[in-house]
Amino acid sequence: MQFAAEYLIACLLMGAAIGMDVALVTALYSTKLTCRKTRTKWITGVVGSHTLLPMCGYLLSFYGIKWLPWLTPLLGVVAIGFIAVYLYHEIFADDETDPLVATISWSLIVAVSWDALWSGPAKSAQVVEWQTVFVWTSFLMVGAVVYLFTLAGLKVGKRLACRQNNTPFVWLWLQYAAIGYFGLLALMRYTFALDVPDWQIFALSAIIIRIVLVKQRPLFSTALS
Repeated sequence: MQFAAEYLIACLLMGAAIGMDVALVTALYSTKLTCRKTRTKWITGVVGSHTLLPMCGYLLSFYGIKWLPWLTPLLGVVAIGFIAVYLYHEIFADDETDPLVATISWSLIVAVSWDALWSGPAKSAQVVEWQTVFVWTSFLMVGAVVYLFTLAGLKVGKRLACRQNNTPFVWLWLQYAAIGYFGLLALMRYTFALDVPDWQIFALSAIIIRIVLVKQRPLFSTALS
């Protein structure tokens, strides 16, 4: 009975820890999730990746330290590369293209899911005394929690978007800042092994994105003020 409670609490905490990020990004991108196909693609992608990547992170931490110690720094570079390409196409699009209606791509889904990989090493320390079957089923439990957070983020985002109709560029700024946060997070933790607080990483992303937006599109200088 004690183990069952420990198992459930551990799954809920881990699911909530990585699910809150998913809920945030889902809320910010809810305006792009209008059709059923796109919505299904997003939910399937983020839930699937946030189930599989912690599993991969667990395996990497279990075996990688011994056999592939050089791999970890590369993960941060790959992650921020995905995000840099996505933001470049979004921000530096032609003026005729409305970035608010850009499509949800698989590269975006992968980019926002890289942080889940980081939860794997923590998981390896958490489950030292667990039986193998409980270790693997716990990842499925975490995926279920992330799914609930994704649905919650979608509902909250739709409500907030209705209130943001008069300030669409502020909403856009928050979207890009959230995406940039994931890239910087991976770079700091994987490549440079720095334990920088999350809020500082997000603040840095918001500052960088604002500067780029204002420089690229002068209209943003008034819309973001």
